[in-house]
Amino acid sequence: MERFAIESLIGDQPTGGGVRPPPDFLVQVPELASVDAHWHDYYELGYVLRGEARHVVNGAPGTLRPGSAFLLSPVDFHEIEVPARASLRCVNVVLAPTLVESALESVVAAGDERLPWAFPDLTSVADDVRRVCDETTARRPGWRVVAEAGLRTVLVEMARQCAPAARAAEAPALREAPPNLRQAVRYVERHFREPLTLAQVAQVAHLSPHWFSEQFRVATGSPFQAYLKNRRLQFARALLDATELSVTDVCHAAGFNDPSYFGRAYRSRYGVAPSVRRRP
Repeated sequence: MERFAIESLIGDQPTGGGVRPPPDFLVQVPELASVDAHWHDYYELGYVLRGEARHVVNGAPGTLRPGSAFLLSPVDFHEIEVPARASLRCVNVVLAPTLVESALESVVAAGDERLPWAFPDLTSVADDVRRVCDETTARRPGWRVVAEAGLRTVLVEMARQCAPAARAAEAPALREAPPNLRQAVRYVERHFREPLTLAQVAQVAHLSPHWFSEQFRVATGSPFQAYLKNRRLQFARALLDATELSVTDVCHAAGFNDPSYFGRAYRSRYGVAPSVRRRP
């Protein structure tokens, strides 16, 4: 399954003289046919202008139509199925994590985002989306400031609509945890597919490993290693259900190094071997 990197997209943008760094976003308006399952190391914002399609996010199907929108995190994967001889025109925005997270934290606390988000109708931001597209196309003086402001407005509107449900779904202990601990939990959610150690994540929270371990268990209800393993297993199960990737490929994509250990952990968690795939 293909993985897209932000450096290969944002880094290729012209900077107007080559002195300034590239912006923290890239706006595209493609005409899409079907797109196979893939993921990215960035946040992706989509807003549909024309056409309809089936949108499968983390194995869960939905529908895209004019005015619908979505926001995906770096740990989500998705595919778009457009009917034959048709196309989907949408605004597709590559977003650096720093831009998204700073905008969302103005509405919801770190760790409360509960992405991905999907909106059957988000026409309330149509004018902001149009302004972003106009600014990034014309590139008049100050376009980066205006376009980024428009993107932040869209993100805030999304967060406002999703914040109550996100807070209600969160464990009470984590909801009441201090900001540095919530930041560490979000770090795990963004990086669980990578090699992670308790000491590394404790540094994110600015705590000693021992104290972080205790506080993490209280906030999440699970020891750090168990939380990390279960998050990887959830991701692996979604991949197995939604793609044709081999069990070995899924094992490594989810952050496990040893296929034998992955098989044992999967059977212990779900009661079946990972080779036993579920289908809708």
